[in-house]
Parts: sequence; structure tokens; C-alpha cells
Amino acid sequence: MNSLRRMLNVLDLFRPDQPVIDVDVICKELGYTPASAYRYLRELGGVGLLVRLPHGYALGPRVIELEHQMSDHDPLIVQSRDLVRDLCEQTGLDVLISEWYGGAVVNVLIQRGSDEGPLGGGRGRSIDLFQTATARVVLAYLLPRQIRKVFDAHADKPEWAHLRLDWKEFSKGMLAIRKQGYCISESELHAGRMGVAAPIFDEKKRVLGSMTLVGRTTRFRSFEEPHLCGLIARAAAELTARIARQ
Repeated sequence: MNSLRRMLNVLDLFRPDQPVIDVDVICKELGYTPASAYRYLRELGGVGLLVRLPHGYALGPRVIELEHQMSDHDPLIVQSRDLVRDLCEQTGLDVLISEWYGGAVVNVLIQRGSDEGPLGGGRGRSIDLFQTATARVVLAYLLPRQIRKVFDAHADKPEWAHLRLDWKEFSKGMLAIRKQGYCISESELHAGRMGVAAPIFDEKKRVLGSMTLVGRTTRFRSFEEPHLCGLIARAAAELTARIARQ
């Protein structure tokens, strides 16, 4: 692991339950020496990614600048806005654009519909890898070795113990999703919620993320299922084409 990667790993320590970190946290969670921890805090603070507080370090103003830049100019977000808006207006369901990043699927754009309810992850938050159509449709289009790596890294964690995940069944499920081109979930993460997601690809046909329609099951089922699946698949394909052209 190079020095830059080690330094950037410090940013992964920030969580809702840990908004401030210090040298002790870095050493404990990442196994770095105090000398390295001090150096990384100093360097990250020097470029505005961290700000020093009386009892540690918090994320700095440079993060907000980067977030603003992403919101206004990131191709995945900019090219999808009208598609997301149209889907929301047609169905009244929530629409998500989510991106695969560093072993996680993160919501980068959310348009709430008229039938609001829990999303399972707000903007900028990673979402459940195994109990959401949003994430499973992304996993299905990774390379086989990548899928196995994700499965092995997460399947035994306590939060998914109730699923009793089995690699053979899981891999069969991934193949089924690829065959149909979309993924449907119902009452997996939240009771009474249903969603359908389709993959988004880059110009080299590598999966970038997903587009999802999600809402209350009662509203979801007020439409013909093939109609919603077709809507999300066509919108995701159009977004893929726009990204390739750009």
C-alpha cells in the first residue's frame, strides 16, 4: 500500500458515530504508527480536507468544495437529472442514481416521489449490498472474481447473518439478474417497500452504478411490473449512451 493510499484511508474513519478523529483513533483502527498518524493529519489539514478542533480533527471545507463541484459538474449526475425527473413524474416513485465506489454502492442523486418512505441510505451514504436491488444489480455486473471478493469480504458479517448467505445460491442469483437485465426487491430492507434497479455502464461497458425506482409496494403494484422494469431499463440504457458519447 503506497503512502497516498494510506493517507486517504484516514478519511474512511469518519462516520456518523465518529465525526471527529485523532491520532489514537487512527492508530487503533488502521494500525498506523503515531508518527505516521500525525503526518497524515498534518498533510490532510494542509490541503483543507481536515480541520483541527480542540479534541481532534473533523472534515474540512475542501470537502464541501468538492461536493459542490460534483453536484454541479459530475457527468453521472448532470446527464441523469432530466431522466430522473421524468421517471419521478411518470410514476410518483423515488428515483436513485447510485455509484459503485471502493467496494460500496453510494447514492449520488435522489429524487423523492409523491409516495415518500425510507430509502435505506441517503445521498452520500453507502447502502446495503445484499438486501437492495440498487446494489445487487451492480454486483451482478462485476467480474466474477470481483463478485466473489465482495461476497467473501462481507457475507460473514453479523449484520447479514440472518440471510444465511451461500455462495452457490448467491452466484446463481447474480447470473439471473444479468440474464434479465434488472433486479427487483420487495420488503427486504424495509417492509412494504419495493424497488427495481438497472445497471449503468461506462464507455468500456464496465458497470458504474445503478438507477432505481423505489416506493411503497402498494404504489409499485399499481403499475404493471413489466412497465416499470421497461422504464428503468430504458432510462439506464439512455444514461449509459450519454456517458459514452461524452
